[in-house]
Amino acid sequence: MSTLSELAVAQGRSEADVEWLHLLVADAQLIADLAFADIVLWLPTSDGGFIAAAHSRPSSAATLFYRDFVGQPIKPEWRQQVSDAFATGGIIDTAAPDWYEETPTRVRAVPVVRRASGGGAAAQHTPIAVLTRHSNLSEARTPSRQELTFNQCANDLFAMIASGDFPDPGAPSGPRRGAPAPRTASSGLTSTVSSRSRAPTDSRPSTGWASRASSRASPSPR
Repeated sequence: MSTLSELAVAQGRSEADVEWLHLLVADAQLIADLAFADIVLWLPTSDGGFIAAAHSRPSSAATLFYRDFVGQPIKPEWRQQVSDAFATGGIIDTAAPDWYEETPTRVRAVPVVRRASGGGAAAQHTPIAVLTRHSNLSEARTPSRQELTFNQCANDLFAMIASGDFPDPGAPSGPRRGAPAPRTASSGLTSTVSSRSRAPTDSRPSTGWASRASSRASPSPR
């Protein structure tokens, strides 16, 4: 199976693009767990299509994709949505449930925008890839407070990915699978929840990605 670097270089991505995509994929498992969904990274191809470059399955929900399809072209039913997100630079959600092997799903396409080199605030206007979230609607039920918090964290991160604010090359490594996920409220207190905890706990103000997510990104529905 081809590596992310090999796939990205084959599709004409620059060295800076490849480095950014590696940083994003390093946190893709965290995003999948927070979103309760499969996360797939798509690279644009020279023929106007897309190829799967990475896939992360959630540990917090049942995966939709049991077979590995990294290196394969995008399915026809997802191509227009992903193309629109890549062309417009905006996050696009399916208007109606999408069906995958008789399972109802909801798909979100998120353009991946890279911040300019040098650590400044400027970001490229043209996306370098697209991230998709595939939620399994067959398991839909009334979400708990913890699940709502996790989903809001994921939504914040999706908005930051589309604006070039995530990942942060200068930030320390964040929590991974099963680790607490912080989210900072307007009061400056961080609500921490995890798959092993029963209720949120308040801690000191956060200066990491959770603080940026709450202050920069606008909440959006699941």
